[in-house]
Parts: sequence; C-alpha cells; structure tokens
Amino acid sequence: MKVEEPFSPAPEDETYYLSLERFAELLGMSDQPEVLEEWIANGKLPTRVIAGHRLVDLRAFLRPDGKPKP
Repeated sequence: MKVEEPFSPAPEDETYYLSLERFAELLGMSDQPEVLEEWIANGKLPTRVIAGHRLVDLRAFLRPDGKPKP
C-alpha cells in the first residue's frame, strides 16, 4: 500500500518542487499527461530539470506572475 505524504508547502519561504506525476495526481490529471506536456511547452507550467528529472516549480506556479520570488 502506498502511503501519501501530507501536502503542505510554504512556497513564499522556500523553493518547492514536485514530480510531474505527483503534480498531476494532486490536480486529478494522472490520466492526462499530454495536457501537462502542452502546458510545459507553452510556458504555462514552470519546471526545472534537477539531476536529470523534470520537476514542477510549485513556488513559481503559485505566484500570480508565474515567476519565482527573488
């Protein structure tokens, strides 16, 4: 059985990244990966590649202007 970790980021205070799979799961879009890929291609979903893995930059996603806080 898979145990879900609680979701409680503090994006204003620190950087928070999610895997594409976890992000899709939280949005209820696990069956629509092509939509996430389209959002990434169009710049609507901010991501970073860290250690070879593409991760959603949740802090940038939650900001109204879509840019990380300096």
